[in-house]
Amino acid sequence: MTYLDPAPLVSMATAYWNSATLIAAVKLGVFDVIAQGSRSLEEISQALNCDSIATDALLTALLALELLERQDSQYINAPLASTYLVSGQPQSLGGALLYNADVYPLWGQLAEVVQQGDSVKDPQAYLGGDQEKTKRFVYGMHHRALGVGRAVSAIIDLTDVQHLADIGGGPGTYSALLSQKYSQLKADVLDLPAVVGVAQEIMTQMGADEQVSCVPFDYYQDSLTLNKYDGALISGVLHREQPEQVKSMFASVAQALPIGAPLWISDVMLNDDRSGPLFGAMFALNMRVLAHDGRCHSVAEQSAWLQELGFEIVGTHHLPPPINYTLIHAKKVR
Repeated sequence: MTYLDPAPLVSMATAYWNSATLIAAVKLGVFDVIAQGSRSLEEISQALNCDSIATDALLTALLALELLERQDSQYINAPLASTYLVSGQPQSLGGALLYNADVYPLWGQLAEVVQQGDSVKDPQAYLGGDQEKTKRFVYGMHHRALGVGRAVSAIIDLTDVQHLADIGGGPGTYSALLSQKYSQLKADVLDLPAVVGVAQEIMTQMGADEQVSCVPFDYYQDSLTLNKYDGALISGVLHREQPEQVKSMFASVAQALPIGAPLWISDVMLNDDRSGPLFGAMFALNMRVLAHDGRCHSVAEQSAWLQELGFEIVGTHHLPPPINYTLIHAKKVR
């Protein structure tokens, strides 16, 4: 009998240990305390108002994860933590990780999700039902989009677009970054009222108020205003929807845009035989945990739906890890 090493299974089963450690450290403010200057175990546990023995175990785990360093019994943030895990830093991912803290317990109920075919929690809590969760969700998406969006906006060509419909634009990060790139561009971030309320704060912070407007819009019920937009963007939205709703959104865009107008789609996508890649497959599963209709789509599927509605596929762009986004550039031709 051939021996098979079970180590990969053990690694899979305990992989959540790392994420739980990271999330706990962010929630407690470990990296913020240490950013004020090197600290001893006693000083850190007192500043966090935490048990010193348990804090010692947490700090040891963070050392092993290479998020902290220790010099003469004094702890300092490692470069990765200093760059991305300290509140107030331009590249801080704290907001995104706090959103992941809300999501984290739901993964423990994945078996029930698969049995029932639906999220065990109401996704509306993140979309207006719970004001604090909505704010964490929108800011979490903003912090993640700052990294992804710079790479995405570098590819998106809106040279000839005057007025962009950013459908399901969430925090508005993409519109703000694109407005920095194109001085002529006006953009409407179209999303649910509670979401655009937070997005407006973010636009002010990014200095994008004059070019970007945040407009209440429910793509389940509302239609785009005819002849108002000459370009459209759907970024990070379609993974929440099943094919019929995606087709409906494409049809709404096709009806509203003039001939020659571009449509850019940016999202996590599966390969054409829907067997991977691993990040896309796991992200699709994450959306089943979070949303009623979560699903990742392939380029081939979306291209076929768009072509049926009078779009020509101009090109596709695959961004490598850790971004993991794919862009489809389409143009309305009939």
